[in-house]
Amino acid sequence: PTPQTNSLWNLLQASFQVLNTTNPNITKHCWLCYDIRPPYYEAIGVDHGHRKANGTNPAECLWDTRKQGITLSQITGKGRCLG
Repeated sequence: PTPQTNSLWNLLQASFQVLNTTNPNITKHCWLCYDIRPPYYEAIGVDHGHRKANGTNPAECLWDTRKQGITLSQITGKGRCLG
């Protein structure tokens, strides 16, 4: 795999690690879904159990429902920028 191929996976892992470190309970029922179009990613909360999915298109990521997401420009405060 090229470094560009791994960059999205690295961003996903880093995002989960930050969420899990700062507030471990928030990642208990949460999916991080990444898209190729802005806003690129969003966190989706679910109120039931979760499973690990290694596929390219998990059912929890509803791509045809374009909701407002969060972009890096909307994140403020002290911390580290990942990406």
